[in-house]
Amino acid sequence: MEQAVKPKKTLHLKIVLVTALAVFFPYVLGLFTHLTPILSILVAAGSTILSLIVLFWILKPLKLLIKGTGIFSDGNLNHRIDIRSGDEFEDVGNSFNLMADKLSKTIQNLENDRAIAISEKNRFDEILSSIIDGIIALDFNKNVIFLNKASEELTNYREAEVQGKPIDQIIHLFSDADEILPKTYCQGSFNQTAKLIGKGGKQTKVNLMTTQVSGTVQTNLSCILILHDLSREEELEQMKLDFVSMASHELKTPLTSIVGYLSVFLNESKDKIPKENLDLLNKAFVAAQQLQTLIANLLSVNKIEREQLAVSPEPIDYISIVSKAVEDLRSQANQKNIVLNLIPPTETLPKVLADSVRIGEVVTNLVSNAINYTNPNGKVEVSLKVSPNEVMTTVSDNGVGIPKEAIPHLFNKFFRVSNRLQQASKGTGLGLYIAKSIIEKLHGRIWVESEVGKGSKFIFTLPTVTQSAGILNRDKFDSETIQSGTLNY
Repeated sequence: MEQAVKPKKTLHLKIVLVTALAVFFPYVLGLFTHLTPILSILVAAGSTILSLIVLFWILKPLKLLIKGTGIFSDGNLNHRIDIRSGDEFEDVGNSFNLMADKLSKTIQNLENDRAIAISEKNRFDEILSSIIDGIIALDFNKNVIFLNKASEELTNYREAEVQGKPIDQIIHLFSDADEILPKTYCQGSFNQTAKLIGKGGKQTKVNLMTTQVSGTVQTNLSCILILHDLSREEELEQMKLDFVSMASHELKTPLTSIVGYLSVFLNESKDKIPKENLDLLNKAFVAAQQLQTLIANLLSVNKIEREQLAVSPEPIDYISIVSKAVEDLRSQANQKNIVLNLIPPTETLPKVLADSVRIGEVVTNLVSNAINYTNPNGKVEVSLKVSPNEVMTTVSDNGVGIPKEAIPHLFNKFFRVSNRLQQASKGTGLGLYIAKSIIEKLHGRIWVESEVGKGSKFIFTLPTVTQSAGILNRDKFDSETIQSGTLNY
């Protein structure tokens, strides 16, 4: 810690002495000598002039101080004042030099901090520019304060064009036909798919994610928008769908021929060829049928993804469809010594509005899964229950069950539960996804209840048909399904 230096008073003494010389010297000289009036005047004038000369010499460092401060204020921070007068002027000069040293160090530190800040900003800008998602930062008034390069590509604006402008005057975000306003997506966390319209009407499908920033008035940052471009993903998804569709169609025709020829050959030659060869042909026939099912599933998934899965709902005798599916699978159940039962409803089953072919696929798929995932000597039951507006079908088993964490993903494409029995069972994970799509197309609902080690229940509903004078009352059906919340596509 610097010690305070006691200020000098030498300058005061010098000025007093010079003043005293100018005033008292002629008087003292007149006491000891007899001067004529003219000579007295000349002595007084000479004394005054000499005093002024001495005074100007004493004040000469003041000129150096004024000149030095001027040079320093012009920006020459390395300039220092060299005064060695031994009085207050020297103290002022030394104080000035000390202040200049401290100020130079402070400015140098500020320059270093500024250089570091610029370097950090440039690095941060490079990071933001390399992010493939668009990032837009807004202030408390919802005005744009930052856009990265990805945002510029999505919105078709340059950052300089939109700096300080309201976000709702630059881009518009829509969910279906409804516009999403900044007051909605800047309130807390927000995550939704939207259509973005930018400069010149440029449209892009994006996933909008926002984060509300707990900023201060000084930072003036309130909301950050993250825009993930979905158009490229949709393009890749479309290419994938096109490939699956093309490959499946190209495989379908020759495979159908293979299955047909094998079926005819087995029927005509089963008594003419050795048992070993017949077993090999049967295995080839079963493998061809499995491949045929896989291709059919891929085609169905392709239609679902393209929203081209066709269903033709009409009043059908539902009990006969369920009975046929159960009987067709009885031999498969018998091979594992599984008891397969159909429990009819206790009351008359009304007709349901459904597609007989599609709903047959659903029942067959669910019952077949129950048989596959049930241990030998187990039990599978299909039961029907009638309510005023719908028929509920339950396919239950006492098999291995489904882990709780897997249930939310069970109806996703290609999802298969990992456990010992299901690893041994062959499947693609498409059956439940297709079943869910068909049920929802028919204005029904499907869900699962399961517990590991105790079995599973797959339950789905179908709307009943309301008839009046033999005519289908579709208006009543539509209103009831809408009110019950089952009209979900």
